[in-house]
Amino acid sequence: MASWIRTALWICAVIVPCALGGCNSSQSRAAAAYSEYQTAAAANDLPSARRALLKLVAVQDDNSQTWLELGRIQAALGSYGDAYYAFGRARELDRSNPELLRTLTQFALSAGNLPEAQKSASDLEVVAPGDPWVAISRGFSALAEHRYDDAISASDQVLQSSPSDSVAKSLKARALLGEDRRDDAVALLTSQIQAQPSDVLSLQLLAKIYELSGRWADVERVSRALLRLKPNDTATGLAATEASFRAGDVNAGRAISLRLLRRADPQVTESVLELWRELWTSDERVADAYRLGRTSGTQTLRLLYAAFLVDVGNPDGALALAGQANLPISAPNVDANAVIGAALTEKGFLASGKQRLDAVLAYDGSNPTALRARAKLYLVTSPAAAILDAQGLVSALPDSAEARLLLARAYAASGEPDRSQQTLWAAFHDIPANYLIYNALSGSLHGNSQRLQSLKDEFEVQRGLQLERGLLT
Repeated sequence: MASWIRTALWICAVIVPCALGGCNSSQSRAAAAYSEYQTAAAANDLPSARRALLKLVAVQDDNSQTWLELGRIQAALGSYGDAYYAFGRARELDRSNPELLRTLTQFALSAGNLPEAQKSASDLEVVAPGDPWVAISRGFSALAEHRYDDAISASDQVLQSSPSDSVAKSLKARALLGEDRRDDAVALLTSQIQAQPSDVLSLQLLAKIYELSGRWADVERVSRALLRLKPNDTATGLAATEASFRAGDVNAGRAISLRLLRRADPQVTESVLELWRELWTSDERVADAYRLGRTSGTQTLRLLYAAFLVDVGNPDGALALAGQANLPISAPNVDANAVIGAALTEKGFLASGKQRLDAVLAYDGSNPTALRARAKLYLVTSPAAAILDAQGLVSALPDSAEARLLLARAYAASGEPDRSQQTLWAAFHDIPANYLIYNALSGSLHGNSQRLQSLKDEFEVQRGLQLERGLLT
């Protein structure tokens, strides 16, 4: 809220003369937009604040502080391209504003853009010598170049004057990890969190380190602490769900995921159901999915639950959720027909099920539900055809581990073990740090201890690289 108060004062300096000395139409529109911004700021309503600021810069675009705040709000709402534009416009208007240069440095580091962060930090050093973000930017650059001693020195420089600085602690912890001092990094972050329980950055990094060590009970504990601080953040909720299931705390995993599903957001629902497929084997997931599908307010959500029920072996529940969908295929019924076709084949009605799936794919050759179901059917009846459908599924869902594994199964069923192995290795490199792919590849290398160890080492490297994603997230 403090940044909005500062911005309000800057904007007020532009708007108030209008109120005192009379307004032309441009000034009156600016005054109205400013009033809207004040109301949104008081309500902590980011979307409305953005709309108000966009109106304001449309009529008065020469206030750098307005552009700066607009950039911050765009970034907070995930509109990073728009944020870059707003920050750039602010910089054009005022190249000597330390607050602006500091924000630009922070934003570039958050995006992992080290060259831009260094550029802004260099400008910041000119107008504000000794600003801690100069040292922090240099420290993260040293970290990227594996100069871990220099990164630690940069973090210590900041910590001398600000002993609890969250970003400096994160930088130092990452450098300690680079020096293979994982226990020291954990101790540093744990101490920081004890002193500042609301330090989101330290909690996020600690969770990643525990995951790297396979300490899922600790990942769960830290993830749930994060979730208490960010209860509405989808990524945090999904991470806490996964951690709870992997730690064996099924009740907690179910409770967190049900809270996510109450949002009735198709993308969130799909992500949760993916975790249920992989990590939760209880029949309770079937009952939950059916109940949620029955009470869903949209066909899209009902069909997501229905497709899940097909995958976990409950085609009758899937058919009940999918309802009636007649042929011929059309845009309104294509997804329902895909689910019905998949459910029919799962029940053993192969001819009628395949008829639906063929019709769906004749209409939409990239329908994932139909491609998946027909490929599984062809695994038994026509493995060569299964390869074609599985390849289509990989093209439709290139980041899906399940699609890659289905393609590998199709090659194996067709008597092409080398192609199956190649598919698994390609998936391992294309979708790094994925447990499903790693486990499948490990199983295929059973008995080859040297290659198994090499695979394990590479998997650890992949997981370690995840720590470098989003330096300030």
